[in-house]
Amino acid sequence: MLYAITVSAGLETIARQELSERLGSDTGHLKILGRKPQRILFEYTGNPRELLSLRTAEHLFLILKQIPKMTRSRSSLTAFSGALSRFNFKEAFACCRQMGINTWKRMPFRVTSRLSGKRNFRRVDLQRVVERALIERGWYSGSSKSALDIWAEVHGDDGYISIKLSSNDMAQRPYKQAHIPASLKPTLAYSMVRLSRPHPEDIFLDAMCGAGTILLERAFIKRYRYLIGGDVSTEALDATVTNFGRQHQPRQFFHWDAQNLPLGSNTVDKIVCNLPFGETIGDVSELTRLYRQCLTEYERVLRPRGRMVLLTSQNTLLDDTLKQRRSLRVTQKLTVDVRGMRAWMSVVCPKTR
Repeated sequence: MLYAITVSAGLETIARQELSERLGSDTGHLKILGRKPQRILFEYTGNPRELLSLRTAEHLFLILKQIPKMTRSRSSLTAFSGALSRFNFKEAFACCRQMGINTWKRMPFRVTSRLSGKRNFRRVDLQRVVERALIERGWYSGSSKSALDIWAEVHGDDGYISIKLSSNDMAQRPYKQAHIPASLKPTLAYSMVRLSRPHPEDIFLDAMCGAGTILLERAFIKRYRYLIGGDVSTEALDATVTNFGRQHQPRQFFHWDAQNLPLGSNTVDKIVCNLPFGETIGDVSELTRLYRQCLTEYERVLRPRGRMVLLTSQNTLLDDTLKQRRSLRVTQKLTVDVRGMRAWMSVVCPKTR
C-alpha cells in the first residue's frame, strides 16, 4: 500500500530517518519513494496501525491515487474524476478497517482539497469534482464523525487522492491537556530531542520548559536517568505538572530564572530548549543579555561530552552569542517553520580539547 506522512517544513530529513529506524527499511516492509516539501511518500506492507507511532508526522494518509503530469489547466481536474470512477476500494477499505475506521458500501464522506502553485482552477473546484465523482458511485456527502475523510491535493506536477487515517492526536498528542501561548508543537519538540541523541543514562534539562512538551517527548522516546525542567513562569510550570501527571519518574521541576541555574557545574548531559523568539521581549539589548546569560549557564552545567539543541528565530543573535563562547561549536543546523515563522534548530557541542 502507498502512504504519505506530512511534516512541518524543515523536518523532512528527520522524518525520513525516523521512518527507516522505526519500520526498518532493511526488512522489506518499507520502501521510501520520495521526499517532497512537507511530505514523505512510501510503500509499507506491514500493519498500518504501526505508522501511528511516528512522532515527526502531523498526518498519515493512505494514497488511493497519485496523478502525475498535473498542469495549470482546468482539464487536469478530469484526471481526478476519472481516477475515482474506476477505482477499486476493496484494499483501501481493508486498510481502513485495520485502523478502526468503519466502511460501508454506501459511504458517508467529506472532502478536503488543497492546491499549491498557480492554477486556472480553484481549490473549491477540485473539491466539487471529487465530491461529484464519489456521489456518482453511490456515496453521500456528510459531516458526521463516521464520514470518511477524503483529501484531494495538487502540489507541483502531482495530484493525490487520499484517505486521512490519523486523528488530531497524532500531531497534538493526548498528553497536551494544558496549553500556554506559543507552546511548542510536539512534532518539533520530538525532532529536537532526536537531534540531542538520547541515551538511557541522560540527565536531561529544559531550562525554559513552558508546558513541558520537550521534556515529555524525551520521556516517551526511551529510558533516561533524570529529567529536569524549569521556567520563570508559574503558569508554565503548572501546565507542565498537569501534562506530566504522575507519570515519568524520576523528574523534578523548578521555578527559576534560566540566567541563574541552581545546578552544579558539569552535571547535565543534554540540554534542549526553545529560546525566546523576541515577541514577549521587545528590547533588543534585553534579549541579547538574556541569550548571553543563558548560554553562559548552559555551558557551565553541560558536561564536556554533552550536547545542546536550541531553537530560535533569532539566528544571528544566537550565532553571535556562540561566537563569543569559543569553547562551543555548532555541529548541525536546520531551518524549520514555527507558527509560520522561519526558525533554526542548532546542535551545539563543547569543543574537544
